[in-house]
Amino acid sequence: MASKSLGRPTNDKLILSKKDILKEALNILDEEGEVGLSFRKLAKTFDVTAMALKHHVGSRQDIIKSLVKVVYKNVNEISITNDSKDVIRTLLGNYCKCVFKHPNVSRLLLTDHSLINKELIDLINSIREHAILLVNDEAEGILFADVIVDYTHGFALAAASQNEKTDLGVLTIHDFYKGIDWILGRV
Repeated sequence: MASKSLGRPTNDKLILSKKDILKEALNILDEEGEVGLSFRKLAKTFDVTAMALKHHVGSRQDIIKSLVKVVYKNVNEISITNDSKDVIRTLLGNYCKCVFKHPNVSRLLLTDHSLINKELIDLINSIREHAILLVNDEAEGILFADVIVDYTHGFALAAASQNEKTDLGVLTIHDFYKGIDWILGRV
């Protein structure tokens, strides 16, 4: 029986990259949820020790923070527009698409707010800024932003959690846009 050597793999065996490790960690998290994500499982995938992985990616919390960064990397990308409704719609749609694609990362965010990174803070600040412009009142704008962000969280997580067609059919991003357009149409 061959034994694994400790520490980092030698150059002739394998070169680990943080990008490859994070890609596999995201696959595991998507398929098995948080409980499935472990250094042992990742190490087995790469045929290295858990310590070799830790050398490249740090702690489990560091991996999860990196995954949040990867998943929400482009969440704030929008085309240039002066229309606050369009900005809000686009930003919330971008967020919703991220949740659809990787719902388990979003679930982790909702349970551990320390994972909220600069991208997500910028997203909320931009939504609030445009909501304030829409209603011409700071307190009401912040409240409105909070309501539509909560609607987006709820819709996206419900849609991403669907295992099968519901009585209403399969929820899609188009259904989200119908709802957010209805809300924005009332302002």
